[in-house]
Formats: sequence, C-alpha cells, structure tokens
Amino acid sequence: QHLLVVVPIVGILSDIEGFKPVLNIDEVDDIFDVPLEMFVKDENRRSEERERMGQVFTIQYFDYEKENRKYVIWGLTARILIHAASIVYQRPPDFVERRLQFNLPKYSISSSGSATS
Repeated sequence: QHLLVVVPIVGILSDIEGFKPVLNIDEVDDIFDVPLEMFVKDENRRSEERERMGQVFTIQYFDYEKENRKYVIWGLTARILIHAASIVYQRPPDFVERRLQFNLPKYSISSSGSATS
C-alpha cells in the first residue's frame, strides 16, 4: 500500500542451535526456518493476480508445514525470499512473476552525505 524501502539482511548461521531470535509480536506471528530452495520451485506455491494503478501484478503464496504447524509465506516476504533464492541458486524461479513498475526518481547519497537526484 505504501512506498517503503526494505533492506533484507542475509547471513549464514554457523551455529543454528546457538541462534536465539527474539519474536517481535508487532512485526511477525512466528519464527521458523524453511529451505531456501523452496522459493524457486513451483511446488507448494499458489498465486493471485491483482491490479493496482492500472498494472496487473502477482502475489505469491508458499505453503509450508513443519512440526504439525502450517505456515503461509506471502507478499513482500515471499518476493524477498524468491529474489534471495534466485541469487543463491543462480537461476530464475520455475514460475512467472509480474511485479509493479514504479517510475520513481533515483536518488543517491553524495560523499558529503546529501541526497541528489
């Protein structure tokens, strides 16, 4: 709904047992892990086409079950994970994505710290 900037941080955990994330209930419902490769495969995936600002785009939904709990990963979270998986596995997903195209001005930060267009 809103124009926002999200910067995902990706890392490798050398000690997954020692990793103790803290749940922020204002941001997420649960913390769980999924195989990254899932986001380039056309399995356990469904999609929905929507229209916004005269453009048709696709929202991806991935269904995942772990320890008798069912999860749905969708929307911006799914898009970030599709992109990350495509980079890691060096291949496009097995499905088509239609994204919104925004005509936004490009900004950069100069060496003095000021924004320029």
